[in-house]
Formats: sequence, structure tokens, C-alpha cells
Amino acid sequence: MSKQPNWDGLTGLFSIVFGLTYGGYAYNMPQPMFGNPLEAIFMPLAISAIAIFIGVLLIIKGGIQPSILAIKSLLNESQQRKVDRRKIAITCVISFLYALTFEHLGYVVSTFFFMFAMLMVTCGQQYWKKGALIAFVFATGVFFTFNDLLSVNLPPFPLFN
Repeated sequence: MSKQPNWDGLTGLFSIVFGLTYGGYAYNMPQPMFGNPLEAIFMPLAISAIAIFIGVLLIIKGGIQPSILAIKSLLNESQQRKVDRRKIAITCVISFLYALTFEHLGYVVSTFFFMFAMLMVTCGQQYWKKGALIAFVFATGVFFTFNDLLSVNLPPFPLFN
């Protein structure tokens, strides 16, 4: 009986590794000055145990062989789907970099780079001038709308801290 490709086995392995890592960090949390020393780490350890348990269930249910088949089918998929997956991965990296730079570069600079990069991914590099203009107008417009009109403080320009 041949199994259908699925990601259950690899998802289970990821869940187990996550649970073990999270549990290790939770167990190494500093103990409170008074009271039950395990009280502060009870909930994180419970989450860790649940993640490990779900990972084991996924591996038992799905197995590793169907996950290997899923990886093989992923490698042999159409060129358009590979391009789409690449765009999704690039979008995730851009979003992560935006989150890292938001406080340090300020709202306008980090949002400009984020919007510009996202427009290059979605529209293509031939529209870089339009993308830069749209990103600049959006970032500065939202900044002044929130800062001046709504009195909501966004991270300022890095030179004006």
C-alpha cells in the first residue's frame, strides 16, 4: 500500500525540536525569589510537552516516508510554482528584516525599504521608479498622518532621536 505525499512526518519532527528547545529555555528561566520555584515555568513546560506530544502523534500518523515523497514532489513541481514559492520565501525574509530594522531605522526609512522591496517582488524590477515613489509617499504620508493628525508616536527618523 503506497502512501500519499504529506508533510506530517517533517512537521512532527519540527514540533518535537521546537518543544525540546522551548522546554529547555523554559527550564533554565530564573527562579522566583519566593514561592514555588516551578510556578513560573509550569505553563511554558506544559506548552513544550504538548508540542512534543503533537509531534510524536504526527510522526506516528503520517510517517517519514510520505514526507520524503512530498519533498521529491516539491523538487519536481512546475517552474511557475517554484517562482511563486521563491516569492513567498523572499516576502518572509523581507518581513523579518523589516521587523528587525523598524526600531533602529525609524518608521519612515524601514517602511520605505519594506514597501519598495515588496513592490519589486510583486511588480518586477522594471517598475523600480514607480515603486520608490509609491513607497516614499506611503511611508511619509502614514508617518505624518499618525504623528501629526492622530498624535500616535511612531519611531522617528534615526537622526532626530
